[in-house]
Amino acid sequence: MARMNKRIIAFTSVYAIIMAALLFITINNDWNPSGYSYESEGSSVVIKEGIAENQVGQLDFSENPTEVLLLQSSVQEVERHWQQDLIVISLVFPLILFSVFKETQPFKEQVPRKWFIAMTVGIIVIYAVATVPSYIGEIQSVNDQVNALLN
Repeated sequence: MARMNKRIIAFTSVYAIIMAALLFITINNDWNPSGYSYESEGSSVVIKEGIAENQVGQLDFSENPTEVLLLQSSVQEVERHWQQDLIVISLVFPLILFSVFKETQPFKEQVPRKWFIAMTVGIIVIYAVATVPSYIGEIQSVNDQVNALLN
């Protein structure tokens, strides 16, 4: 039993480290899966790329107001989607934990282990299928707008 508790603690610790890193990068560096962020400085907007927030361009809002607003809106949409995914990841973790460690599974008498695992995998797959295509479109939109503004 003590060995199993160590495995559960190790599994949970790895998850906590991964989530802490994701949250730190997301919050501290304004990171999102598009790789772009922006910062408004008066009438100019600075476009940044990557975790290191390297400046890739600076635009005057008065020259391209519509394009700048579209870029800001697209980046905010990806950020909102990413924040939603972080919440879903944190909510799905207990299901994964219960699936990996059978002694922790709730409702053992009512739900057979194989069904519980199938439900967990099903939830993850359905969410991924529902969210990945929209991510691809959102990220492509940000990339297209950045390329259009900087070229």
